[in-house]
Amino acid sequence: MLGAIGLTLTYKILNFANFAHGDILIFGAYIAFSVDGLMVDSLPQLFPILADPANDDLLRLIALFIAMISAVFGAIGFALLIDRILYRRLRRSASVVLVIASFGMALFIRALVQAVWGVATHTYSVRVTLPMYVDAFGIFQFRMTLLQLVTITTAFTLIILLHLFLRYTRTGKAMRAMSDNMDLARVSGINTEKMIRWTWGIGSGLAAVAGVFAGLNLGGLTPIQGSDILLYLFAAVILGGIGSPYGAMLGALVIGIAQTILIAPVTTISSQYKPGIAFLLLIIMLLVRPQGLLGSAGRKG
Repeated sequence: MLGAIGLTLTYKILNFANFAHGDILIFGAYIAFSVDGLMVDSLPQLFPILADPANDDLLRLIALFIAMISAVFGAIGFALLIDRILYRRLRRSASVVLVIASFGMALFIRALVQAVWGVATHTYSVRVTLPMYVDAFGIFQFRMTLLQLVTITTAFTLIILLHLFLRYTRTGKAMRAMSDNMDLARVSGINTEKMIRWTWGIGSGLAAVAGVFAGLNLGGLTPIQGSDILLYLFAAVILGGIGSPYGAMLGALVIGIAQTILIAPVTTISSQYKPGIAFLLLIIMLLVRPQGLLGSAGRKG
């Protein structure tokens, strides 16, 4: 959900589909992995109370929280560096040029992750093993783990904060003005380059948080996960309506719920078909309502 919102926000303001978004997401997750391990080793030395085995779970949660904050700032810095080196030079190029450049950047980031962290699967130190079962649909047994509940709660909290930021702050209003007409925003005195940096920062920061939770929910991190996750992100963005952050959120929710209630053990459909459900919904939406759930017929793209 957070990754989809970051992707659609980038598209809406910068007007190109960033195919490197999934790899930035995983890059942030790997930063969190490194910081997580460092914190687990160093925090007990700084705070002896955390060395007590009884506080081991607390130690790992604190380490993960610090790691997630580090991932956010690391991903933001990395995205701003990419914009400075690559995208800024192509600012006035056609969208297809930017898309091709983002493909190349995705391959570079993936190679960088493999060079630094290797190709083996890495996991975070925290252990979340408390399941919860909620009979949410009557005839369906909807299962939600504690980790999934925390993931959803965090996502909704950040979405609300993003909504308040875009709606009520001066910077947020300037970003919305840019999304409507960048040239008009520029002649109106808005510092468009600054707003573009804000866009990269918010999009990559949300992607980093999404990457950490993806690593937790998927049980580990691999360098190729970025491209796999990107397919789901685009499905959610198109399903909800291209360029609509709220549509991306709704699209991600629809895909997640559909995948939960349409596969085993709820039905006889194998979990191997889980990715296919997302794209089946996408195809149906393109046939029935091409602009998406919350998109308008006149929306660009």
